[in-house]
Amino acid sequence: MNAAVQHAIEEIRSAFPNHLIEVEPDDQGGAFVKVHDLDIGDQYEPSKSWVAFRITFQYPHADVYPHFCVPGVKRKNGNGLPAGFNPNNTWQSATKSEPATMISRRSNRLNPATDTAALKLQKVLDWMRSL
Repeated sequence: MNAAVQHAIEEIRSAFPNHLIEVEPDDQGGAFVKVHDLDIGDQYEPSKSWVAFRITFQYPHADVYPHFCVPGVKRKNGNGLPAGFNPNNTWQSATKSEPATMISRRSNRLNPATDTAALKLQKVLDWMRSL
C-alpha cells in the first residue's frame, strides 16, 4: 500500500475505533477495506452491517466508490430499497468474493484535500440512515 492509502486506513481506524476493520492490500498500492458491525439504520433489516470498499492507488485523487454492505438488506416497512442500492451484487476483495448489496454514492465534486475515505464512509452511512 502506498503512503496515502496507509494514512486513509489509519483515519478510518480512528473514526471507527470500536469496529473490526479488515484490510487487504491490492497489487497496485491500494487496499480493500471492510468495516464490521456498523449501524445502517433501524429502518433496515438487518440494522447493522459490514461496509466494504476499495481505496485505489490513485487516492486521494480518486473517489472511494462504490461501497458494499450485507446481501439481502431490506426495508422493514416492506418498501423496496431506494435508488442508489443494487441488491444483487458481489463484493470482491483481493482474496475472496461474496454476495453483497452495492451502495452507489459517487462524489461528483471530489476535493482531494478534504474528502477522505473515512469521511466518505460516514457520508454513506448518514445517507443510508436518512432514508
